Amino acid sequence: MANESSYATYLSNGGRVARLLSDMMHVNLYDPTGLRFLMDYKEPAMMGSATLNITKITRGLVLSAASSEISGGGSNSIPTTTNYDLTYARYYAKMQPTDLFVMTQDGQALNLDYLFGILSEARDLTLTDLLVALFANVSGNVGTSGVNLSVDDIFSAMYYLNLQNNPAALACVLHPQQINDLIDSTRGETGAFQFRADAQGILAPTGVGFRGQLLGVQFYQSDSVVTANAGADRRGCMFSAGAFAYTMGKVDPAMQINPADIIYGDTEMFIERARDADNAMSSYLVNAYPGTAEQEDLRAVRITTDA
Repeated sequence: MANESSYATYLSNGGRVARLLSDMMHVNLYDPTGLRFLMDYKEPAMMGSATLNITKITRGLVLSAASSEISGGGSNSIPTTTNYDLTYARYYAKMQPTDLFVMTQDGQALNLDYLFGILSEARDLTLTDLLVALFANVSGNVGTSGVNLSVDDIFSAMYYLNLQNNPAALACVLHPQQINDLIDSTRGETGAFQFRADAQGILAPTGVGFRGQLLGVQFYQSDSVVTANAGADRRGCMFSAGAFAYTMGKVDPAMQINPADIIYGDTEMFIERARDADNAMSSYLVNAYPGTAEQEDLRAVRITTDA
């Protein structure tokens, strides 16, 4: 038999094409965890400076016994204050699709709107990176370099924070490897610990982001947690509310450009288009102005364990 109308024949002579761009798309695994809600928000400075100088005050005044009924015999008490700076600065990302890219896009696969989505989520991911970068500044530390994280390390972190008068509501941000080591250590615990419902719950695979509650501590997993000790360890952190702070510069005054070039904008970020007509390309830039700072050192403790 000859002259069949086969796929193979038409593939070779142009009647068929080797591949089509499907309108279906698979998103590779990545960590979309945003942790800005674990920081205190401070309204940005809008009066001639990008830096907020924030006053910290120590409370806890107690009364002194008077020397007699009619005589105080004491000395004046003044509030104890310190301060820290919180400065915001420009962070940006840029994508530059060509006209031909836009002309050939289809409805569901990689297209211009999809690029805008990638740019938009970058704000919260950046704040997560800025938060975990602050862990290196925390003076308190538990865990042992080169040794896997264990339930004992979690207890040690809780003991440390308790000695500093921290409130009961605690959060703990760990690298995925540290979470794995914690799960493995939990499996081997005996006694009262093994019968706790939250101890059983932490064993479940819940993915990135919030991993569950254990011993009253809210655990979060993030691959943004950086290495320590020349890459031998990971540096997580347990802390109470108020340990870290952030601000976001208000971008409204900066958007004094052609409104047609603003693709998206709110008070904290905007996506702007810049045309390169000579090369038939359009640049899309997202601009945001975050700033983070360690607010009170005694509200946090590093957890440094094997990577």
